Amino acid sequence: GSQQPAASVSAALRHTPPAPAMAFSGGVKLGDLDDFISASQECVKPLIQAAGGGSGSAKLDGTADGLRASAVAAAPVVEVPQVQRPNLIKSKKSATDPKAEIGQVTLSDCLACSGCVTSAETVLLQAQSVEEFLKRVSEAAVTVVSISAEARASVAHSAGTDPLPTFQRLATGLRRLGATYVLETSASDALALVEGKAELVRRFRAEQARLPMLTSHCPGWTCYAEKVVDPVVLPHLAPLRPPQQIQGRLVKTVLLEEHNRRRLHRWWRSRSPLFAGECGWWSRAFWPRDDSPAPLGPGDIYHVAVQPCFDRKIEAARPTFEIAEEVREVDTVLTSTELLELVLRSSGAAPAEAGQPSAAETAARNAEALVELAECPPCPLESEALTDILLQDLRAGRPFGAPLLCAVRGNAESGGFAEHIFREAARELFQREVPAPLQFTTKQNEDMREVSLTDSSGRPLLKFLSAYGFRNIQNVIRRITKTGAGGPIRECGHFVEIMACPGGCLNGGGQPVIAEAAGEGGEAGGARRDRRRRLGDMEALLHSAPGVAFL
Repeated sequence: GSQQPAASVSAALRHTPPAPAMAFSGGVKLGDLDDFISASQECVKPLIQAAGGGSGSAKLDGTADGLRASAVAAAPVVEVPQVQRPNLIKSKKSATDPKAEIGQVTLSDCLACSGCVTSAETVLLQAQSVEEFLKRVSEAAVTVVSISAEARASVAHSAGTDPLPTFQRLATGLRRLGATYVLETSASDALALVEGKAELVRRFRAEQARLPMLTSHCPGWTCYAEKVVDPVVLPHLAPLRPPQQIQGRLVKTVLLEEHNRRRLHRWWRSRSPLFAGECGWWSRAFWPRDDSPAPLGPGDIYHVAVQPCFDRKIEAARPTFEIAEEVREVDTVLTSTELLELVLRSSGAAPAEAGQPSAAETAARNAEALVELAECPPCPLESEALTDILLQDLRAGRPFGAPLLCAVRGNAESGGFAEHIFREAARELFQREVPAPLQFTTKQNEDMREVSLTDSSGRPLLKFLSAYGFRNIQNVIRRITKTGAGGPIRECGHFVEIMACPGGCLNGGGQPVIAEAAGEGGEAGGARRDRRRRLGDMEALLHSAPGVAFL
C-alpha cells in the first residue's frame, strides 16, 4: 500500500512481488534493472579495495566462480580529497584466478549501496518467509513472536473482532507451530516515543540544531533518504533505534535473562526437598551430579516480528542491528498477511500455490485464514505463552488490568510520534498542557497535516507536520533544501512525522487484503472515502477497544 516515488528513485532496491505480493514502499524499489548482474555491469561505489591497498572502483563480473570483483586502478591525475567509502562487499581470493576476487553480495550490502548490486528477492524470500519460520521454529531452543499493534489491529478489523481476543487466538495458532512466547510491543513503542521526545527537546534547546527533526522509524523512507535524498537532509533524521529493533534488543537481553532465571528456578524446585511431594524428590539418587541447565545465549533465541509492511524485513537485515556477529536482534519479519498464512498452516492446510496470486486470490486465502482463526480457542491470559518482556502476566501492573496498551489517545496510525512528542514537548518546553488527541489541520491533501502551538499573540511556538506517501515526502524535502528567510523551520516547523505509505503504517503493504478492497478500478473519491473509514476504524482499535488501555 505505498505510492511509487518520482523517477529519481532509480537507485534503491528493485523488487518483483512474490506470493503473496510483496508491496514494498517505493523507497526500496528500483526501476529499469534486471534481477541479475550482467557481465559488464559495474557497481557505482568503490566498495572493494584494490589488491595493493589503494582504492578503486569495483567491477562485478559473472563467472563460474560466482561474482568476481576485479580492482580497476584509477590513474592518479590530480590529487583530490576522496570521500572514505566503507568496504561493504565481503571478498575473498578466487581459487581459479589468483588475480581476481570473489565478491559475496548480501542484502546488507545492498542496503548501503546506491547502485544495482543485485535484486534482494532471493535473500528476502529465504530469510524472511513463512517457510523459514516453519523450519527455524522446529530447531530453536526458544521462539519468541512479537506482534505489533498495527498488525494486530489490522487482523482484528479484518476478522470483525476486538484486538484482545484476536491476539489470544493468534497466540493459540502460533503455539501449535512451536512458538514459546507471544508478545505485544507496547514497551518498545513507548521507549521509542520517550527517546524521540528527548531528542527533539535536545535539538530545540541547542544552538544551530538541525530542525526540523525528521522521524526515522519508517524503513522505506529511511532507505530512500540514505540513497537518494540530498545529503543536506540526512542530518535532520532522528538518530534513534526503530521500535522493532528496540523490541529485538529487549527480547535478546531482558527476556533472555528472565527465561534463564525461570529455567534455573524450575530446576532448583524440582530438586529441592521443600517440594518433594510434587517433584518426585525421592528419585534424587538417580539424578546426575551436575545436571544444572546451561544458560541460553542471544543466538539460542529465534525472534520473529510481525509487522504491517515488507520494508521491515530490510530494516531487520541491517548489519547495525545485531547483538553479536551473525546474531540479529530480529531474525525474521513476517507481515500480517503472512501471519494469517501461518494460522492456516497451523490447522494443517496445504501451502499456497507457487506463483504470484491475484488480489482476489490473496483475499480468498486471507478469508480462509480468518475462518480458521475464529475457530481457534483463545489462549488464556494466565498462560505462559502470552506474556511481556519480563515474562509476567499481561494484566499485572497495567491500568485497569488491561492486557494491551497504547501510548497515545489518538493519531496512533504510525506509532503516535507526532501526537506524543508534540504534547510532551509543549509541557516540557513551554509548560503548556495540550489536550489529547491533537487536532491536525489538513494541508495539500489528507496525508499532509499540520498542528501548531501558539502564544497569546499568535506566534507559533511549536509546529509539527505529518507527511505520508512519497508525494508528500518530496514536498518536505524541497522545503528543507529551500533557502530563504526562516529556513527549514519556517517551511516545515520543528518536527515531521514521515511515512512511506499513504495513510501510515495501518495502510502498510503487508496488511490483509479484504474482499471489498481486492477489486481494481472504481471511483477515486469513493476509494479514498473507503480508505479513510477503514483506517479510522483500525486506529480506534489501537487505543479504544475493550482490553486496551492508554499508557
